[in-house]
Amino acid sequence: MKKLVLASVFLALAAPLALAAPPTTGDLLRLVPEGAQAVVAIDSAALRTHPAVQPWLARQHAWAATDEELKRFLGDAGLDPVRDVDLMVLAALGSGGETTGVALLVGRYDPAALGAALTARGASSLMLAGVPAFRLPDSGHCGRQAVLAQRAPDLVIVGDETAVTATLAAPHAVSLLVAGEITAGRLDLRAPFWIVAAVPAGARRHAGEAAGHVHGEASDSVRGVLLASGAVQKVIAQAYLDDSLRLVGAAVADTAENAGLLRDAAKGVLAAMRLHLQGSAPELVEVLRNVDLRADGTVVSARGAVPFALLEKLAADHKAGHPGDEL
Repeated sequence: MKKLVLASVFLALAAPLALAAPPTTGDLLRLVPEGAQAVVAIDSAALRTHPAVQPWLARQHAWAATDEELKRFLGDAGLDPVRDVDLMVLAALGSGGETTGVALLVGRYDPAALGAALTARGASSLMLAGVPAFRLPDSGHCGRQAVLAQRAPDLVIVGDETAVTATLAAPHAVSLLVAGEITAGRLDLRAPFWIVAAVPAGARRHAGEAAGHVHGEASDSVRGVLLASGAVQKVIAQAYLDDSLRLVGAAVADTAENAGLLRDAAKGVLAAMRLHLQGSAPELVEVLRNVDLRADGTVVSARGAVPFALLEKLAADHKAGHPGDEL
């Protein structure tokens, strides 16, 4: 029952905190097992209060309501994922060449109703490290079984059984992947969205191979970025919302020389995009012109902002040209 796995993730999104002092992103990071290759944090409570985000969430709510099985599950569990999401941390874990994942999600839900809704759909109950959990039916992937554990009334953990068991053995030291970026000042845990990811060696090799398949307008600039990105070992990105969507990112290269090449290639792409957009979207030209792109040692950093008024205009223009699409 693959939809039950999806429904369980929706459940996890529907679990904001009932405690007076809710867990912070930093608290959740101490639960992430060792060996994280990528970590994503989303402060859904902060995002959903933004006036530009609310209409989009309403559309996702309407979409979920069209899936009758999912709708019945959420109703039985007493959950509204759009209304109740507060905070989540997702991690990809590397182990012996394989990648597993775990999601830590906090919020309000009824454990009894949740358990009854899962059991009614074939989930089996068990105890993991002394914590009530459910093994989800037909959820195995590559021989791995997905489980959902209720570590606390306000915390749900979803992932394969090995990853969830490791998470329940917390607290851990904050992953070196994340801790290093915090120490370097490249990661702000207060950002409502952020991601830190190590770039696998295989992906770096494929970047060079992909460069040979790029054709068309601005192909030289794009090929340059792909070739230079083969030297990138780690990427960091975060987003902020106020009257603009502000984006801050960085890429850590293997050498300072390659960082400089990556910066130069990225500048070439930005220049090509400005040229291309002069006629079709001149408002974006100034946005691209104001992107701050620089290299410092082995780190290439970028900062930019798009006013929400411009995003709304572009969305309206897109909808007018594609009336059947929903952004």
